[in-house]
Amino acid sequence: MPTPAPDPTYRNARREAIVILCAWLASTVYCCAYAFLFGYQRDGRPLSVDDIRPVLGIPSWVFWGVMAPWLACSAFTAWFAGFRMADDDLGADLADELDRDIREAAEHGGDADARA
Repeated sequence: MPTPAPDPTYRNARREAIVILCAWLASTVYCCAYAFLFGYQRDGRPLSVDDIRPVLGIPSWVFWGVMAPWLACSAFTAWFAGFRMADDDLGADLADELDRDIREAAEHGGDADARA
């Protein structure tokens, strides 16, 4: 028996999650690698005052290793959410009906399961 095709909403959400996780992973690897290479003392690489080189008053390794990726991720998020994410139909909005049912249950002293 053939398996049914997955729901388009599920497919879109899965694809979007994969893209977001890949962007997060790339950003995390970049930030950690840049900070390790340029912000910490390692064997054979002592840091001195000359290594700070401020950019807008922030040490260069913090600016390029943290601030620049944050700005890039913010721009990516705005672009992805605004232009690439699918706007799927999730069906009828049943909020009004649910609200009416909750109010009716409150008026009658709660639901029958709670009284039993």
